[in-house]
Amino acid sequence: MPTGVEAADGLVRIRVLLERPAGEPGPEEDFIWAEALGSGRFRVETSPFFAYGISRDDVVQAEDGAGQGDPLRLEAVVEKSGHRTLRVALDGSSELAAPGLQRLLERLIELGCTHELLRPRLVAIDLAPEVDLPAVAELLQARVREGVLAWEWADPRPS
Repeated sequence: MPTGVEAADGLVRIRVLLERPAGEPGPEEDFIWAEALGSGRFRVETSPFFAYGISRDDVVQAEDGAGQGDPLRLEAVVEKSGHRTLRVALDGSSELAAPGLQRLLERLIELGCTHELLRPRLVAIDLAPEVDLPAVAELLQARVREGVLAWEWADPRPS
C-alpha cells in the first residue's frame, strides 16, 4: 500500500488541510494525487472531495510532510488550468449504483466530464474548460428538483 510520497502509476499523494470554522463538522483534510513536475511543483490528476479552490490539471506547490513517510503538504495553487470542480452529495435514500444515478454519470461523461466516487454518497465532477457548463448544471438541477441529490461549486468558488 503506497504511503507518503510513494506513488501509484507515478503519482504522488498530497495532503490538503481544510479551513473550517471552529466546531464545524467534517474532515480536517483532503488528499489529491498529482504528477511531479520538479522544483516542488505538481500537476493535479484527481478531483478533491472536500477541498475548495483546486481542480484537475492545476499546478500546485507542495512541501514535505511533518515526518518521514508523511504525504506532501499543499502550500499553494500556482497555476489554474481552467478546469472546474463540482461536488454531488446523494440523498440518504439514494445509492451510487442506482440506475438513475448511473444514467446521470453516463450523460456527464458524454458531455466531456470525468468523475470520481467516494462511497457511499459523494461524487467529485471534473469539467474541462470546453465542457458546456449550463448543460451540466441543468442536469444536476433536474436531480435536485427530484430530491435525489444536492450539488455545489468546489472550484471556482461561487462569489
